[in-house]
Amino acid sequence: LKSQPHSSRVALRRAHATCTRDRAMTAAEAVEGSFAAKRSASSALPVGDASARAAKRLAPGSVVAQLEEELPDEITEEEIQRRLDQADEVHIETLNEASLKRMVMQFERRIKVNQESRIKYSEDPDKFLKSEVDLDEEVKKLTGLATHPELYAEFVRLGALPLIVGLLNHANTDIAVDVFEVLSELTDPEVMGEVDGAEAFVQSLFEAQLCQLSVDVLLRINEDASEDDARAVTNCLTMVENLAEVSPADTSKLFSSIPKFLPWLIKRVRAPGDVDYNRVYASEILGIILQNSPASRESMVRLEGVDKLLRGIAAYRKRDPTDSEESEFVQNMFDCLCSLMLLPAHQISFGQVQGLELMIRMMREHIFASNLALRLTDHALRHCAANCRIFVEKLGLKVIFAMFMKKGPKAKTRSAAREMEEHVTSIIQSLCRYCTGTPVARVLNKFTENHFEKLERLLELHEEYARSVREADAVRLKGDVEKIDHELDVDNEEQLFLDRCDAGLFTLQQIDIVLVRLGNMGNVQATEEIGRLMNAKGVPLSEVCETLQEYCTHLDDSAGAERGELRKFLCAMVRRCGGDVEALCPEPASAAQAGSTQLEATVVGRPRPAESAPEQQRPGPEEERRRGKEDRREAVAVEAREKKDRREKREKKEKKSGGGEKSHRRDKRGRRDQSGSDD
Repeated sequence: LKSQPHSSRVALRRAHATCTRDRAMTAAEAVEGSFAAKRSASSALPVGDASARAAKRLAPGSVVAQLEEELPDEITEEEIQRRLDQADEVHIETLNEASLKRMVMQFERRIKVNQESRIKYSEDPDKFLKSEVDLDEEVKKLTGLATHPELYAEFVRLGALPLIVGLLNHANTDIAVDVFEVLSELTDPEVMGEVDGAEAFVQSLFEAQLCQLSVDVLLRINEDASEDDARAVTNCLTMVENLAEVSPADTSKLFSSIPKFLPWLIKRVRAPGDVDYNRVYASEILGIILQNSPASRESMVRLEGVDKLLRGIAAYRKRDPTDSEESEFVQNMFDCLCSLMLLPAHQISFGQVQGLELMIRMMREHIFASNLALRLTDHALRHCAANCRIFVEKLGLKVIFAMFMKKGPKAKTRSAAREMEEHVTSIIQSLCRYCTGTPVARVLNKFTENHFEKLERLLELHEEYARSVREADAVRLKGDVEKIDHELDVDNEEQLFLDRCDAGLFTLQQIDIVLVRLGNMGNVQATEEIGRLMNAKGVPLSEVCETLQEYCTHLDDSAGAERGELRKFLCAMVRRCGGDVEALCPEPASAAQAGSTQLEATVVGRPRPAESAPEQQRPGPEEERRRGKEDRREAVAVEAREKKDRREKREKKEKKSGGGEKSHRRDKRGRRDQSGSDD
């Protein structure tokens, strides 16, 4: 101020005085508004009556009215200077272990005083109002802990977590709403990444009955009542997402075990009207839980989850989402359905409620949901003969083979085209394997029509993906990638497998499985044409054999039937081509040596149901060590994919408008961090 001219200094001081007054009035209104419901009880005013609460706030004797009486219309320059000097002398205590201990003790005292006041003056809410305001202020002070991750362990040791979680059960919902805000800040992924023992912190929250109490509050809140209530739901869902970042399995298991949580999520995603922020968020949380909790997928059978979620996306069979937020909602709903397809009961239900007909229509319309419908169809047909038959009967072959031949709109990016080819070839492989009688004859006829053009396309895809996998192998052989992996402490064998998967190994395997199955369907013309095209395009039979041998090696031990069937078909194809069966199709020493991981789960992050198989002999020590290595490989692949999906969703949210809830929380956290650094 001293560096400014006198007139400017006067103007700045007046602006400061006005701003100070406005902030004081806003704070007073917030305090009055938070507890208006409690005060209205003594005056026989309805709790939910907004006009009554506003009248109470502005009534004579209220805090707002007192402030208006005490604050003068004009403030002298001397008074401004005096207040500025006082502000410079204010000492702000830095948060450390000692101050944290004092804060927790003060917090505990506020809780005790509020409980005693509520019991003593249960018939007169005005008399315990002050204790409630003091408690609310202490709750909000705890957000400062988010800027000091190094103090989280001390916070747990002091026993503060049960205290703050217990306030979710407070009779005043406003207190519980503030607790959600504090917990969403304390569990922020950026903060938890700097916490030593983050999982222990999360487990302490679970032990304090966080899941049950959070769901109870959600059921009490009416989002339509006010923006504060809607923001409380957002903070609760944010907290659940943050906990899932640290401990996805435990978070999904514990929240899904609360009987009313999944029904609340289903009801929220199916709410009528426009797609709002909390509806999108609820669909995302539902997807996280269904992906990480097998028990939640079982519970959805009883809740008729497939039928209800399909009704939620049926509107998009004719139209596209109107904005990015609605697009994310549609994607989340399809993700939920894909997770449900891991359970055979949901696959059967999907076919019975005309889910396949809806997917075929969406794929035919070439709308936003077309590629999402393709992915969901892939999941619905896997290991489900009934759905494969329905798909053929409902004229799905015309749609899927049009995509196979690239007829229709082109993919915007190469990665999108590859993803489409992956799902298309996987669907065709399922049809070839599980269809029988007339349906399988119709599938075979598709490959023989138009001078075997689809067989030629199949061989072209084999060449493309085989070349891509070889290039990935060549890059790793240069040694640069291995050097980086060594510095990052990454297992070379695991990373090699992941690199090959990224290059299209899974799609290549599906293509070669279709080739082998077509060659063993008993159609002489198709078999001869496969051999002729392989010779014309220079595709060696040994290359197909190596691909399928690797596929069989990584099949689960329980998939013995599929492994034996593929080897039988492969040997028959080699004999017809005059090859050496012993050299190209060596007999494995035992079924157990064929591997113990599910390749398809590793490639696309979606494990397939196991097939029945005869009992295997107990493996030896070497085999157990090899299985352990394969299990670690699968875990690394699944974790890498999950992290990638979560990172992409987080980046997508950050690109949204600055007025969103996420941006609001980031801005608020940034201001708090800056304040902490000034301290």
